[in-house]
Amino acid sequence: MFRVIREFRDKYNLQKVYKAGDEFFSNEQKRIINLLERGLIERVEEPSLNSLTKKEIMQLLDEKGIEYNAKAKKEELIELLQGGG
Repeated sequence: MFRVIREFRDKYNLQKVYKAGDEFFSNEQKRIINLLERGLIERVEEPSLNSLTKKEIMQLLDEKGIEYNAKAKKEELIELLQGGG
């Protein structure tokens, strides 16, 4: 995942302006490299679900409206969160 650190206009849709703090996605490796080199975006590491507490995982499930058994193991909750349950 990438985050915009300096405002720029999308080269494919000139009406779209990315502002600092926006998330940026592209399947074009050359474009990502170019934007990184120009200091317009930065790579953001997503936290590992394993590093979260069971309570934090349950909060994420609640936010997504996913039902779960509160007595389930952490690994089972992670699986639900990833869509495998």
